[in-house]
Amino acid sequence: MAYHFDNIENFRQLGGLVRADGARVRDGVLLRSGHLGRASDADVARLADMGLALVVDMRDKNERECHPDREVPGAQNVWLPPVPDLEEVIPIKSTVPHEVRAVFHEFYRLLSLHPAAIDAYAAFFRQLLSAEGRPVLWHCTQGKDRTGVGAMLLLSALGFDRDTVVQEYLRTNEFASTQLEGMRLARASEEEIALMAEVFPVFEVNAQYWFDCVQMEYGSVANYLEIALDVGPDQIEKLEAFYLE
Repeated sequence: MAYHFDNIENFRQLGGLVRADGARVRDGVLLRSGHLGRASDADVARLADMGLALVVDMRDKNERECHPDREVPGAQNVWLPPVPDLEEVIPIKSTVPHEVRAVFHEFYRLLSLHPAAIDAYAAFFRQLLSAEGRPVLWHCTQGKDRTGVGAMLLLSALGFDRDTVVQEYLRTNEFASTQLEGMRLARASEEEIALMAEVFPVFEVNAQYWFDCVQMEYGSVANYLEIALDVGPDQIEKLEAFYLE
């Protein structure tokens, strides 16, 4: 199922992903994107037509104030920031590409183990369970890092193997390549393009580092889900019933 929006970036669904045993994610119920602050009236109408029940905003306070989400009729908007103050945690002030890459790499350790991140992702699962299979959209600003970790956690809880989880995470780079090409067409400088080539995409090494941090601290993703996020066998059984077919 393809989705076309005027001003919502990096929008896609998890529907259609197939687990090793043949179970697949239902179409149109698990959705991820960039923020809704610039959504057009037509975009909002499309989301409402999809029966969207819940929007989970993972941005920090400043991001929300700069670009408040458009309200979607019929959908509840819930604020769950894994990082309450993004600038304080990852102040990207360098214009040196390898330094920017290092900052994002460290960000993934925080998204795995920081208490605020654990609280936010635990609440994210509670919201997914309360939605009972109705369509849910979660997003941050560009829909890649905080949103990406949410997708990795959810797919892991639903029993998808690590390779499938990482490959879904990397789909953001289809969007990132379009952004970079737009900069080239606008004749941005090579220095600007090189810097944004560290900001727009996602990198497999960061996803793998996130898994490594979780496993080093908790022994496995399953342990992390149960111990840190309170997502044990009972919750997983409900998630599978709601979101798989």
